[in-house]
Amino acid sequence: MGYLSQKKQQQRENIFCLVMMAVLTLLTAGSFAAPGFRIVFFNLFHLYCLSGMLFVYALWRQRYKTALFFTGVLLISYTILSSTTNLFLSDHFKGKLSLEFSFDDDRTLTQDFASSDILASGSVIFNRHTADYIVIRRPAPLTLMRVDFRKAAKNDYPQIFKQLSDFILTQDNPVIVFGEFGVPAWSKPFKHFLEVSGLTVKNRLLFTNGPSYNIFSTPGFYVLGFQDMGINDIVVRRKDSKTTVLIKASFNPALS
Repeated sequence: MGYLSQKKQQQRENIFCLVMMAVLTLLTAGSFAAPGFRIVFFNLFHLYCLSGMLFVYALWRQRYKTALFFTGVLLISYTILSSTTNLFLSDHFKGKLSLEFSFDDDRTLTQDFASSDILASGSVIFNRHTADYIVIRRPAPLTLMRVDFRKAAKNDYPQIFKQLSDFILTQDNPVIVFGEFGVPAWSKPFKHFLEVSGLTVKNRLLFTNGPSYNIFSTPGFYVLGFQDMGINDIVVRRKDSKTTVLIKASFNPALS
């Protein structure tokens, strides 16, 4: 490559890096002020991925000062994400008991359990959105709730999470809530709900929207559980336009 060609390439790289640094600065400021922000499909998780790729690019091009900037963005986005959710690995827990359940539009929550193990079942309306729940006796007394808030409007979520936390706090048994929440766990109303309810996200990030994997979708499927609980395995199966999530959980029974 001739001198002029190298000079032009260097100029293009300089412009590209400056533009990316400016864009990431704005996006980082927005995510720091409001972690649940999104621009079309772009959200905090995508900022984390983009900053990681740009960091690798800067190292490859031996632009170490630029790589340092992208490292800062990567650390900020990772810190915000990891404060509420797991990224690539679910919380593994080796408990005394195990439990298997699934999220499937074609199955009801009661179909995952023998009728003799179900103490109670029903549904609760959270700001016009219905969620099913069951109370089981075996392998230990637990309350499981399956939610699907994908059709909820943005303004509905503060009230949805307020009513959901009120329901959880009235339960005598440990509670597991799972399903499609429609918003990421790092959004403001979701974070507040986790703080009030005492539940935490147990699963790694899952992209369940659509018939195939799509990194540009907003992760909204979560398994929320109590302290002495984790996930040994979680599998997403896609067939045609339907998605099924199979969960194998492990936990210790609550002390009586």
